[in-house]
Amino acid sequence: MLPTVVSTRKKHRRVSYVLREETGRHRSGINSMVMTRRGDFLYSAGRDATARCWSTGASRIRCERTFDEHTDWVNDLVLLADESRLVTASSDTTLKIWNTGNQRVVHTLHEHQDYVKALAYARQTGQLASAGLDRDVLLWDLETGQKTVAGPGGQRITVQ
Repeated sequence: MLPTVVSTRKKHRRVSYVLREETGRHRSGINSMVMTRRGDFLYSAGRDATARCWSTGASRIRCERTFDEHTDWVNDLVLLADESRLVTASSDTTLKIWNTGNQRVVHTLHEHQDYVKALAYARQTGQLASAGLDRDVLLWDLETGQKTVAGPGGQRITVQ
């Protein structure tokens, strides 16, 4: 009887991917949008970890700026009263306050323990609230980037 020879040699195949910036669009789905008061710009929150600013004044909507410092989905966004700052909420558990002119981050807010899913902004009082999958609702002082009041007696508001 002849010995059986089993080959342990594996076939190797090369696979390559081309990752490119999608000009003029998000690379994945869009979660939220907000428009300026004049309607000349539209901001979108994307699953590609970016927020984008779109010009709506021309005959065709065109991406003017990209806000790209989150590491996970951008779930919601709000424009502040003078529209010079944008706040984004992300699945990377942070909120970012951006300068809309130069696309730079002014503050990164770290208080949530899970995805930040929703934002609410009161123009008259300047209050910002954020809520996430950690079941917390937090209120923010946007000048300092600090949490202000978070419920009765300074405690976090936790949804049961």
